[in-house]
Amino acid sequence: MPTNYRRKGNCSRAAWTEEMLKMAMLAVRSGNMGVNQASREFKVPCTTLRRRLVRGDTKKKGLGPPSVLGLENERKIVFHIKKLQKRGFSPTRKIVCHMAYHLAEKLQIKHTFNKESKLAGDDWLRSFLRRNSDLSVKKSEGVSLARARGMNKKDVDAYFDLLGKTLEEHSLFDKPGNVFNMDETGLQLNNRPEHVIAEKGSKNIAAITSGEKGVTITVICCCNGEGTFIPPACIFKGKNKKKEYEDEMPPGSVVYMSRKSAYINTSIFLT
Repeated sequence: MPTNYRRKGNCSRAAWTEEMLKMAMLAVRSGNMGVNQASREFKVPCTTLRRRLVRGDTKKKGLGPPSVLGLENERKIVFHIKKLQKRGFSPTRKIVCHMAYHLAEKLQIKHTFNKESKLAGDDWLRSFLRRNSDLSVKKSEGVSLARARGMNKKDVDAYFDLLGKTLEEHSLFDKPGNVFNMDETGLQLNNRPEHVIAEKGSKNIAAITSGEKGVTITVICCCNGEGTFIPPACIFKGKNKKKEYEDEMPPGSVVYMSRKSAYINTSIFLT
């Protein structure tokens, strides 16, 4: 069963706060009130107040059973997840469940995880994410190893040093209109099927598209620091340029044809 305590009905159990408990304990210890009076005044149960006065503990704990691994061990998993993320190896949900199982086994913690799959359950994972709100499920983005290696402090500092020298050499610090940034992106020309309404129970719903596998083209865009855009350039794979390639494109746009692929090459870049 998941560690997910929910109050039933209008139960007022543990409705007091840590601040209310501290004020009640202070009132009793200072001699201004007795235990019963402080209990009524600050809405803290009498037995709870007496027990906390003996222990000297003012921290409020959640109701219901504690987490299987304990909060301290869960924070270790959180720390490990964040460390993996910084290195480009963010773990999947299955891997996190695998971590929890093996940590429980290594520390000899009694658990109800699946011993056949050696994984913690989905209920544990949901509760784990709820208890550690600094984590969430995200869609990861693929990054090549070469790009990941290039994102290090030494190379990044060298880039900005070179950028600063270039801007200073050409007196461009106060001329954002003369500083342009160019980037490229790949686009597929076929239209994507959307969610449709069809007969209930039917399978393999077809939607006509321009092609089952879209033709990829490259679009090159460029703008300056003031937000002025240069008309885009598009690269198509092929030899002969068709007139419809330029339909509804912004004035001044350019279409290039490349025999080998639709990727940008040296000759197109220098054109």
